[in-house]
Amino acid sequence: MDNVLKPGFAGSFYPSDARTLETQINALLANGVESDPDCIGILSPHAGLIYSGITAGFAFAAAPDNVSSVVVCAPSHKFAFRGEVVFDIDFIETPLGMCPVDREITSKLSSDMGISAFHEHSFEILVPFIQIRWPYAKIVPIILGENSNPQKVAKLVFKHAPDALFIASSDMSHFYPLEVAQKLDRLVIDAFNSLVPEKITDSLQACGKDAIKALLYFAKLKKAKNVEELHYSTSADAGAGTDEVVGYFSGLISK
Repeated sequence: MDNVLKPGFAGSFYPSDARTLETQINALLANGVESDPDCIGILSPHAGLIYSGITAGFAFAAAPDNVSSVVVCAPSHKFAFRGEVVFDIDFIETPLGMCPVDREITSKLSSDMGISAFHEHSFEILVPFIQIRWPYAKIVPIILGENSNPQKVAKLVFKHAPDALFIASSDMSHFYPLEVAQKLDRLVIDAFNSLVPEKITDSLQACGKDAIKALLYFAKLKKAKNVEELHYSTSADAGAGTDEVVGYFSGLISK
């Protein structure tokens, strides 16, 4: 077998049983949202499926039906490094099988980014959605560390994968009371809706704010002018209580 990144979060963030996982993803996608063929990128949350899956399902359902290459830009939570890395692997494995990496694109990106491979839930949790939504698509994993350069990432993706669907992975605020979280999350959502990358500032409460910023820079290069709020929720909606919630938002950008 070629170089494979094994599952790191099956059985915790999402089911380890293939049939259960497939059933759950299909249910999350069956939300009545129409696919937008002009979509160039989506913003999706990345918590466990029982928490953020509904909101993520809106993003993936609204994305185009015909996608052959997917760039997933996600923040690193466990490993500390500077800049950005592209995964040097051939396949990502989940309980649903092997998801191929677009080696042609990753090899081009690797000349301007670091290369690595490690378990990161903000990336892995989205792979089953990709496998169900686009069974034949190839994936380009880009993980952002400290002091990453979102504009550089967007330019490189635009240069080497201009027709790929760009997915920014991010949750919103973490562990604030519900009313505070909703206000903090609205600041991020409004910045996303502006389509102005510079409005995604360090003061915003979103773990993947650099990934969101990269998506907005990519949208600018693609001359995309339309943005849509798809869904917002918090961990309180999944029964986790209202004292310390995590926010989830999904959005879409189209031509």
